[in-house]
Amino acid sequence: MGGIHKITSSLFIQSGSVAHFKNGINITGSLSSSTISSPDFIGLETSNEVDIPLNVGRDMEDGTYQEWITPPNIPIRITASGDFDGFCFIENQTLTVTGPTSTWRTVNKGNSNGLSPKSFYQRENGYDTPGVYEYLIIANNSSSLKTIVKGTTVTVLNALT
Repeated sequence: MGGIHKITSSLFIQSGSVAHFKNGINITGSLSSSTISSPDFIGLETSNEVDIPLNVGRDMEDGTYQEWITPPNIPIRITASGDFDGFCFIENQTLTVTGPTSTWRTVNKGNSNGLSPKSFYQRENGYDTPGVYEYLIIANNSSSLKTIVKGTTVTVLNALT
């Protein structure tokens, strides 16, 4: 391909065959290459990558996952599965010391700060108060450099019908 191709960026990092344009990229002229890839090019067509599926919730015997619905004081186990290297479970905890406030706290991320996966969070005594308890599960795949976040709930009812 003939001509001059000017590529500018305020910060350019090159490592092996991977380039990172931290502040965008501006190309003057035309560019043709079969080796440039990005999850999001502005103004250019991109391939539709399929996200890695993340399953979370109550692991059923048939291989499906459901939201938890349980009576009080029953142990629960929130499970996550998929092609991931690490999982982080975050619980929305309501604190009532000075009035009801909502705080998200990490309740499980496995060993080595999440680098050794633990794909479940076990609450041995369940919940003593009826309500809806919220969780976010963050899963990462180091080979594809993908991180997926998915939510699930635990609904605690006084009586199940």
